[in-house]
Amino acid sequence: MRKQASLIGLLLIVMGTLLLLFCYFLHQTTNLWLSTGLALIIAGIISYIQGVKHANDY
Repeated sequence: MRKQASLIGLLLIVMGTLLLLFCYFLHQTTNLWLSTGLALIIAGIISYIQGVKHANDY
């Protein structure tokens, strides 16, 4: 399950990045879209770190 958490984290990071690119190219720079993209990226980073941290059983 922890490996899936890191994969979900990477997916969230990619989705957040694509959302920010979408906003940039279509000139939709409202705070809602930008905040959502940032929240997806932050949630993805946290999820990825937790997945990698708990996958190593030392």
